[in-house]
Amino acid sequence: MHVLAARRIGADPALLSRARATLERWIERYGERPPAAITEWRMLLARPWPEIAARATALTEEGARLRQSSPLATLLPQAVRRRIHDAFRA
Repeated sequence: MHVLAARRIGADPALLSRARATLERWIERYGERPPAAITEWRMLLARPWPEIAARATALTEEGARLRQSSPLATLLPQAVRRRIHDAFRA
């Protein structure tokens, strides 16, 4: 899923602003004490795109942990996200 999101951002870098806006909405919901994962994403999204893409798609424990709370997945249409989830549930 994140590889697809990364490809979309690579083709249209303006999408990264949407991911940042989504993350800021999440932070607002939590108020002064957002979960550590969301704070981590905030710091990561301040980095250059190549670093964001590499860390979000890495086949590492860190990459897997980041993907659990990622605003990048929100850039994919719901139907695409559903197909990916369904493929892994089968």
